[in-house]
Amino acid sequence: KEYITKNIKIEHQIPNNFLNFVNLQIPKWIDNAINAFHYQENAHYIVQDDLIKPVDYYSTGIIQNFSNWTNGLHQFLQIKHNLKMTSEAFTTNFLSNIGYFKKYNQNLFGLTGTLGSDASKKVLAEVYDVDLVIIPSSYEKQYISLPDILTNNYRQWLEAICRCAINESNKDRGTLIICETIELSKQIAKELRKYHRSSIIKLYIMNNMDQEKSIERIKRGEIIIATNLAGRGTDIKTDEIEKYGGLHIIITFMPRNRRVEEQAFGRTARQ
Repeated sequence: KEYITKNIKIEHQIPNNFLNFVNLQIPKWIDNAINAFHYQENAHYIVQDDLIKPVDYYSTGIIQNFSNWTNGLHQFLQIKHNLKMTSEAFTTNFLSNIGYFKKYNQNLFGLTGTLGSDASKKVLAEVYDVDLVIIPSSYEKQYISLPDILTNNYRQWLEAICRCAINESNKDRGTLIICETIELSKQIAKELRKYHRSSIIKLYIMNNMDQEKSIERIKRGEIIIATNLAGRGTDIKTDEIEKYGGLHIIITFMPRNRRVEEQAFGRTARQ
């Protein structure tokens, strides 16, 4: 960082009114130049219509169409892909999520089916000063959790996913495959289409109306391959496949927290 900082000052004339800002930002710019080098397209972000769009792939899978990364990261990614570089935006006003909700004092109410681990519940209770109440379901879920499958390498992992999905599809069940990134979703879809009918394989990797509409209702034998977009708040209608065993869920990665896992498995046994 010292070497780069020194050379920036020597090689470039910086207006005096920007000196303090540049000196403050240089360490962040250096870090984000390295981050941009390591960030992966179709994982951390997508390139669409010559724009860099961040992806919240750790949690929700949502493509953040109107968000820009700060501290030069967005600009370094634009350089990486030879795109038109935009100006760095400045935040004039900022209020964190926690700060926003705390303005309501104790007048705070919420409903969710997946609070997560005990540690997450404890944080919610302490930070927002709220009580947590567990309301049991009015009926018992017709749900079977199968043993996890561990593989030694990428090829075995890919083959195991395809084998399980095709096996369930041949039973006329619907299958939802949840992947960590957009790129891995595409790879699995490509592999599946080598061995199974393309017409019953659907991709849900973009939060747009066309893809959302295509997975509203799943038919016999269909396979949906998705990111965490399908694991959060998605109500897939399964009326047609209930008599064949309902919706089979395959999570292809180890979720970073319990809440993400619970949300994914919550897509089945909903009737």
